[in-house]
Amino acid sequence: MPIYEFECNQCNTKFDEYFRSARERKKLFCPSCQSDRIRKIFSVFGMSAGSSGNDSGSQGSSGGCGSCTASTCTGCR
Repeated sequence: MPIYEFECNQCNTKFDEYFRSARERKKLFCPSCQSDRIRKIFSVFGMSAGSSGNDSGSQGSSGGCGSCTASTCTGCR
């Protein structure tokens, strides 16, 4: 299930909405003011590498955590 983040253009409230699929379309309303003037915003999420035995903070051969172009995740945090 994809989760998308939205922001209300009227009251600036940010909220998440779950969809059954990426193709699903539905009319959304702000949970605070009930306005239908909302926009989809760029959402950043974090993931843990778990216990891979790698303490360097690197997440692969390309470097970085996958959400940026830094060579280490210290630039992201």
